[in-house]
Amino acid sequence: MGRLMNWVEDNRTLVLLLIFLFSVAVRVATLEYLDLGGDNAERWMQAHRVAQGLGVTHWYNHSMRWVIVLPLAGLIKLFGPHPALSPVLPILFASIGAVFLYLIGEKLQDARLGLSTALLTVLLPLMARSGSQLWPGIFEMAYLAIMVYLILCWIDSRHTWLLVLAGVAFFCGWGARVTMVYTWPGAALLIWLPTRDFRAVVVYTAVASGLCFAEWGWFWWDSGNPLGRLGLLFATSYGRQDNLFIPLKDYLLQFTDLLKLKGLVPIAVLTLGAAGLAFREKDRRWWGISILYLSVTFLMLYMVTHLFPIKLALPFGSRKWPIFAPYGILLLMYYLLKLRDSRPRLGFALITVLFAAFSVFTLIRIPSTNTLVQMSRDYALLRPALDADRPVRMVYQPWEPNFIEKEIISAFTGKQKRRNRSDREILLDMDRNQQRIASLFLDDVTQFHAYSHRPAVRMERYVYIIPSADGSIENPAVDSVFGIRTHAAVPAKD
Repeated sequence: MGRLMNWVEDNRTLVLLLIFLFSVAVRVATLEYLDLGGDNAERWMQAHRVAQGLGVTHWYNHSMRWVIVLPLAGLIKLFGPHPALSPVLPILFASIGAVFLYLIGEKLQDARLGLSTALLTVLLPLMARSGSQLWPGIFEMAYLAIMVYLILCWIDSRHTWLLVLAGVAFFCGWGARVTMVYTWPGAALLIWLPTRDFRAVVVYTAVASGLCFAEWGWFWWDSGNPLGRLGLLFATSYGRQDNLFIPLKDYLLQFTDLLKLKGLVPIAVLTLGAAGLAFREKDRRWWGISILYLSVTFLMLYMVTHLFPIKLALPFGSRKWPIFAPYGILLLMYYLLKLRDSRPRLGFALITVLFAAFSVFTLIRIPSTNTLVQMSRDYALLRPALDADRPVRMVYQPWEPNFIEKEIISAFTGKQKRRNRSDREILLDMDRNQQRIASLFLDDVTQFHAYSHRPAVRMERYVYIIPSADGSIENPAVDSVFGIRTHAAVPAKD
């Protein structure tokens, strides 16, 4: 291990490149199809419109994510609207985030901590999904890592331009999703605790808030909404989610939403414990990292937009955890590496178990057919079918566990259990798949809403047909066979 770390330190640039390439390889291998939910389809459609010079349809939560929409529009402009482009940005930002997490660990302690944190983040099972989708979380994760690294560099050098760049990184994360504001308390304390430099906090805050206010002014000018982006956000259905109103008892128990992490709950508990231990450290940078992790966790769970009655700002879901989980992993690995130095066998065993668990649960996410290959096959079949306005048959496939999942289920429950989906849920999945087809495979983006809202005709419980424009369902050209996380287009069979 010592020789390996010496090599890592002597070949720093090569190591950074290898981390980036390893992340790309893992993300491509575990890549999931564009999610069945409508969020990704909407962002792809809006980016397609921008690439064609049409502009967004209107301002709402998906079209306002300029950090996602504008670079994606650039890719579409350069290479065309091929669906295989959809995961390019998530893969890129996940890999950039991994590189900066290595730099953060190296800056805080040494290459061991940086390398282990970066590799565990790459292998984090939830990243298989987050690193595949056009969700804002992966963009927040990358910009947060860049921001934290710049602040740590400033602590060492005290060059003001680093704080300016950290403020810009904050603003870019805000451009992906406004929850980036949850990172401000931790970032401000990461600046202040080790240095007691209040002026530096003001500089960082002034840059970040100044850019956000400029964005607010632009959205006010363009839309006429005096509250800017936030006003537009809460004026849409995104801001009118009645299910976010909860009684006080449920609000106090919001921490139980961490159970949505399922198999990662023990890791989450250990990271929170490590965050608590960090306050025993003399190096106040660790205090800042701990506060950053704990405050974002708390705000993700407990932030409200209304007090009487209580209304949560956002529902907590497992896909939000990878945004800030790397800092919990960083803290956990810091103490596991200290344990390895004091009790080598125990520390090595625990680190090995952690890496093995992450690796196994990442391996089982590898699809039988690579998603990029599948997207290309689907494009070759669905694009001409939609251009010719041929009917498309949608066939829903209920989830089936793979070999390893079957063994795990069998070991713990003795049998496989599957909840039958209701007709309403099946219809909703059909609508979402129709929207995904329209977004990814329809050449004329101006017809997106017309095509995605064509009433599909039910043939069987799990079979619907998207008719042609004249309502015909005869002779479907393609079968769109899909599940929650899968899709495959095959020539239609009678």
